Amino acid sequence: MCHLIIGRTKRFIRDLKRLRRHRGLESKVNDVLNDIANGKISREKQIKDVDKKPVFKTRCGTQNMGRRNGARIIYYKDDSKLIALHIYLKNDKANISSGEVMAFLKENGL
Repeated sequence: MCHLIIGRTKRFIRDLKRLRRHRGLESKVNDVLNDIANGKISREKQIKDVDKKPVFKTRCGTQNMGRRNGARIIYYKDDSKLIALHIYLKNDKANISSGEVMAFLKENGL
């Protein structure tokens, strides 16, 4: 039973579909989001300089990539909901700028 309502933005769904070639990623992403919603995850990192909004980043591995080299999930989390905003591979983009994160929030009215 989840403590938080889990949502996914259109961008997140599109980005995850683009990464389907990585076997097991979609399942791992669902597991990670459920763990975050249930308070079972401790590897989240708050993204600074995002207008003091509760935006976090966490790692997610796949069957052929560990967490360190796998995907990064950007999400918004408050007391009642968790919204997955964006997912990308670390190999494609080392970091994400606070400006990009602000754009994701604005796109979704957060």
